Amino acid sequence: MRNIAKLQFVAVLVDGDHMNFMDEFVRGGQKGGRSAAKALMKAVRDHVHKAVPDTSPHIQYMVHVYANVTGLAKTYRDTGIISSKDVLESFIQGFNMENQLCDFVDAGSGKECSDVKIRALFEQCVVNVHCQYIIFCGSADNGYARVLGSHRGSRRISLVEGPPFASELRDLASEFETTSFPEVFRSTKLTRRVSFGGAAISPTVLPPRTPTPNYASVARMTPPVLNEGSLLDNPPRNTIGRDRVRLMVCKNVNGDRVDTPLREPSKGKIEALKSQKFCNQFQILGECTYRSCTYKHTPKLEGPDLLDLMVVARLSACPDGLQCYDERCISGHLCPHKTCMGKGCRFPHGVDTRIVTPL
Repeated sequence: MRNIAKLQFVAVLVDGDHMNFMDEFVRGGQKGGRSAAKALMKAVRDHVHKAVPDTSPHIQYMVHVYANVTGLAKTYRDTGIISSKDVLESFIQGFNMENQLCDFVDAGSGKECSDVKIRALFEQCVVNVHCQYIIFCGSADNGYARVLGSHRGSRRISLVEGPPFASELRDLASEFETTSFPEVFRSTKLTRRVSFGGAAISPTVLPPRTPTPNYASVARMTPPVLNEGSLLDNPPRNTIGRDRVRLMVCKNVNGDRVDTPLREPSKGKIEALKSQKFCNQFQILGECTYRSCTYKHTPKLEGPDLLDLMVVARLSACPDGLQCYDERCISGHLCPHKTCMGKGCRFPHGVDTRIVTPL
């Protein structure tokens, strides 16, 4: 009986791109990595024993962290948390060395690489008779709502909130046991600092859209790749073709992503589209990467309806924000609400929306 109990395990799945360990752990390199693994293991054990008091004392805890390490290192450097990629790599080494069942894996470059790994492992653990519990750490990514949606009410799954739950996950959270590990994970997303007029400032407090002397000085230092005047007067537009929507990825003078203009449907039209629960990815991009998608793929929207759905898709904030250069990303990168004051909002504000360079 004891040997059977030893086969049982708790799976801890962490999206390392958006569920970031506390800064002091990462700065600590290898030693910090060891400390992070210890802290996570303790938090997980404490939560499981609280949620399932009769858990076997012999149960194993298997931790899987997936991240785009190159992209994550750049974000950490841009925020000033670490000085080089070597620090993050040393942290990951320490994390992996601390416990034989703790893995921090480089999932590869690309927006969806970590998501694909997390989804696949989750679906495997859900049907594994030896997996007694799943601790899911990916609170900032709306995409996981589709992974979790078909398991509403499961008593084997806990959602861990680091950064606030993305809108679709927030709607699901009441269907699961939820917790947070504030001693392990940041409660806010990493926000890249932007150099502007010689000072590093947050994108949430960038200067207003009207040009200032500082803006002019930066523009002189960073000449546009294409003709700036023509782009400012005639910003690129998303177009519809045989491959559904062709997305335009554009930047402002600071290198921040700027969402291209869209037509503004009525509030009633937006609410109508939201209520129909369309799969935004399938409708807009022509394909869906979610194996157990619970959203509608039919009927296929066309023309103005499809462009209006893009407005709905942009109501969900992209976890990578101003740093997202994925041409297939359909989420929003700037706040779509004209009267928003910024408090508690997940979108960047005060960003210069003048397009200088399409990617």
